[in-house]
Parts: sequence; C-alpha cells; structure tokens
Amino acid sequence: MQKIVEVQKSTISSYQLFDFGKAAYGTLEVELSADFDHLVEVVIGESCANGTILHEHGWRTFILNRINIRKGTHTYRFEIPDFIPAYSVYPYLATPLECGGEIAPFRYVEINHYYGEATVRRTVWHDDWNDSASHFESSDPELNKIWEFCKYSIKATNVFGCYIDGDRERQPYEGDAFINQLGHFCCDSNYNTARNTIDFFEDHPTWPVEWRLLTPLLIRDYLYYSGNRASVDRWLKWLPERLLASLEVENGLIAGNDKIRDIVDWPQEERDGYVFGKINFVPNAYRCGALQAMYELTADPKWLKQSQLLREQLRKSMWNNTLLPQDSPGADHTAVHSAIFALYFGIANAEETQLLSDYLTQKGMICSVYCAQYYLEACGRYGSGKHLLQCLTGYGERSWNNMLQKGSTISMEGWGKNPMQDWTHAWGAAPANIIPRFIAGIRPTAPGFKTFLLDPTDAGLEHFTMKHPTPNGAIEVVYSKGNGYELTVPEGSAGIVGGKEFLPGRHHIADMIF
Repeated sequence: MQKIVEVQKSTISSYQLFDFGKAAYGTLEVELSADFDHLVEVVIGESCANGTILHEHGWRTFILNRINIRKGTHTYRFEIPDFIPAYSVYPYLATPLECGGEIAPFRYVEINHYYGEATVRRTVWHDDWNDSASHFESSDPELNKIWEFCKYSIKATNVFGCYIDGDRERQPYEGDAFINQLGHFCCDSNYNTARNTIDFFEDHPTWPVEWRLLTPLLIRDYLYYSGNRASVDRWLKWLPERLLASLEVENGLIAGNDKIRDIVDWPQEERDGYVFGKINFVPNAYRCGALQAMYELTADPKWLKQSQLLREQLRKSMWNNTLLPQDSPGADHTAVHSAIFALYFGIANAEETQLLSDYLTQKGMICSVYCAQYYLEACGRYGSGKHLLQCLTGYGERSWNNMLQKGSTISMEGWGKNPMQDWTHAWGAAPANIIPRFIAGIRPTAPGFKTFLLDPTDAGLEHFTMKHPTPNGAIEVVYSKGNGYELTVPEGSAGIVGGKEFLPGRHHIADMIF
C-alpha cells in the first residue's frame, strides 16, 4: 500500500475552496488557528461548479463536517463515516487497515466560516503502483489525454486489494474486473490485485449470466500477462462451474433464470432496443468464448468441441438465412451488442466480418461504457483504425472527453447521463488497454509474454511511443511515419511481427512488413 501526503496552505477570509487537481481515495486533516472556540464548516467532494462543491442527488462524494475548533493552533481529522454500499445484500470490500480509518474519493475541500491561516493535508492511498512501468505519447494530443485519464483511473481505484465496481457498491464484479484487469496489466506489472479478485470470485460469483461466463477469460488473460501457472491450476478446480451447464435448455443453448439473469448491457437504456427472448444471442456468444478460453487454459479438446457445437447451434437458431445475427430466435432485430459479440467471440464467418464491421461503424458506439470495451476491440481487430481513433478521442455524449468536460478525473460508471452513477468506475477506462493492445498493437500470445504480437492499427498517427510492462521487462515501440518502427524486445520474450520472429534486443521494422 502506498501513502502520499499532499499539502496546501492559504490565508482564508471566511471561505476557501482547495483543489487537489484529481480525485483520489484518501483522508483529510486540517490545521486551523483560533483566538476563541467556534464552529468551522469543512466539506469534501468530487465535483465542483462556480467555485463551490456540488451537492446533487447521486453517488458523488459530498461529506460535510462542522468542527468545533479550539483556541490556539490544532490539527483536526476530518471524519468520514463508515461506508454503506448501495446494496447491502452483496459483500463489499472494507477499507484497508493501513488507512487508519474510512476513506472516500474526493478532489475538493471547502473551509467555511473561518478567518486565518489554514493548512490542508490530503492523504491519498493506493496499492503498489509504478507510474514509469508504462508510457504512451503520440502525435494526437487528444489521444494522449485520454490515455493519461484512463491510466490514472486504474491507479486511483486500486486501493481495496481487489478490483471494485466503483464507490457506489465497492464490490468486485466479473464484468468490471475484466476491463480493469486488462488496463492494469497494460499499465503496470503488478498482478496481485488480479489474483486477489479471481480468488474472491471463487466464493462470490455475481448474478449476470455473461459476467459469470467471463471468469475463464479473466483467468486466461491473467495467465497470458503474468505467466503464473500455479494460480491458474488452483482456479481450474472450480472454474468449470462458471460455464453454466445447469442453464442449458436445448441443443447446448442456455437461458437465464430468476437467480442468474441475462444482462446484455447496463444500464438498460444502453441496450440499443435489444429484443429479449427466453434464449438470447449475447449470453450464448459469451459461452462460446468461455468454452474457447477453457480450451486455451487446459488444451482439453472437449472444450473446443463444445464451443464449436454451440457456435453452430447459435448460427442455426439466430442467424439462419439472415445477413446479421438476431438478438433472439425470431426477433428480426440486431442490436449493436449482437453484432459486437458475433465478432468478438468468433461466431461470424470470415466472409461476414466486413459486413459486421461496417454495421458497427454505421451504428456507432451506442452502448454503455462497459460494452464500449468490446466495441472498440471489434473495431481494432476488424474495422477502421481511423474510426477507432475517432471513438477514443471524440466529444459526443458517449465519449471520454465528455467525462472530462463534466469534471471527472476518474472514469465514470456511465457516460454521464445518469446522475445516480458514480465517478470512480474503472470499467469506464477501456482506453487504458485498447491503446496499448490495438493502437500500438502489443498483445501476448503465450503465457508471461514468452511470445507477443506486434500488430498496430493504422489510425493515421504521425508518430507514437509505447512502453508496455511484462514480467520480463518492458516492451518498447517507437513509431514514426515514413521511418517505421523501433521495437525493443526484453529478455525471455520474442516478438512476432508480420509472421516474423524478433528475439531480445532492438530491431528496426519497416512499415511494409505488416
């Protein structure tokens, strides 16, 4: 656990707003002087307008203390009340003992009804983090800004020992963890939080069908990034349960029930009019991906066979004689989500990928910040690099720039339309992994980066530099238009570029190899 103390001082005439620049989980102390005992009002918060902290309905921090200050100069600890989750029926994560009390995410501090010198000390807490482990910079300042925003979002929320779904509930969900973990792996080579989170899911699976099915993918990514086979072997003892064979209803297809429910996307208004049936395309596509991941983890052909059979049934029941996959049998509707996951989990045939890619580009990123992960990845793998860059750097309602314009310094739970969502949700930080994995194109192809792929997307950048952490040291890629790539491969790894292997060392690679 890392502890950082930030100090600001000011002479106050009745009222002062202190701005620490970025929101962070922390505690607060104020040092105040008085000639007589009296009340002073101190407020902490995440959002601000017109020089004062906002107190609006929703889940952004707004905590007010009235402190009875005594004559003389004294230091007062700001009391943060015990955390109460939005849904107390679920297990939430307690504040680490090292923090010495409750913590809350805040950026601003107000002191009111006070005259004199004031010293404000914010103590910020986060798990071990190496800022220099990763670096990205490019010819596009907007892309650089989004990278820094999302990288910081991963760092700032990594304090509870497991990946959380934000300060509204403060619990791990597989859907959140999938995005958070990938971002963490691309920004730092600390794999402890990921391991703790997967351990947590052994006893605490969550309710969405799709998110339980993400568990094999979480473990596969953990193996490929960390190289830690011992933990994977331990998890394999309970992992088959997450394939949800108990939900099979016909021909290997699954259907949710009252306890384990199909979610497709969240919140509901981000589902692009998805037509639900008893059996749905999206959760079954996830199951194809889960079975494929089980094969990659175990090399047991039975999982691959099950995945292929399910894919055939999925195509037969919801893609038969149609150009696009249907949301459910007979739905006659293709939400953007059905197209995304048809590509993402390999349900589409090779000749259909261009049609689906064009469909996604035409529809646009009309989904939640969660599903944006998969939309962007589908664009990175099959679509236009320039469209991917536009999605990452745009200024529309569904954009990371919109989060920044609203004043958030940590990615939001949603795109900002719903005030009930929190401002501490790393599932909204997809660019932290999309930029390294698809703009720069660095992706492991064997456990622990024994081999990795360099396959950058042509986004039209004039130049970029990417430093990517691995257990063996950093992979570094420097690109400039007309000069190609300088690739540094660390010891213990080999880079695969255009089908060619590059051993440890520094290599110049011309553009035409891709």
